[in-house]
Amino acid sequence: CIEMHANDALKYGETQRRIFAVSAWWESPLFDEKEKIALKMAEEITLIAKEGLSSETYRKAKENFSDNEIAQIIMVTVTINSWNRIAVSTHQVHED
Repeated sequence: CIEMHANDALKYGETQRRIFAVSAWWESPLFDEKEKIALKMAEEITLIAKEGLSSETYRKAKENFSDNEIAQIIMVTVTINSWNRIAVSTHQVHED
């Protein structure tokens, strides 16, 4: 999945530098505040068993995104997590 999405991101104009930096998004100067909030939301929703979407992150999201945008970030995170769980559970492997 990572390879497929990285290739798609490159096709749509994302830079290799930002793709490489996404694994350390929280300390990278390559992501603006809104992007960091969206990435934090995705991380906290993905790790819902830890704490879930914290009040602080949700507050920052409300300050920077519309309710519709927040819903979209949540839904894309849930969808990607679902596909990942299906792929892992069915032992899917990437085919070239």
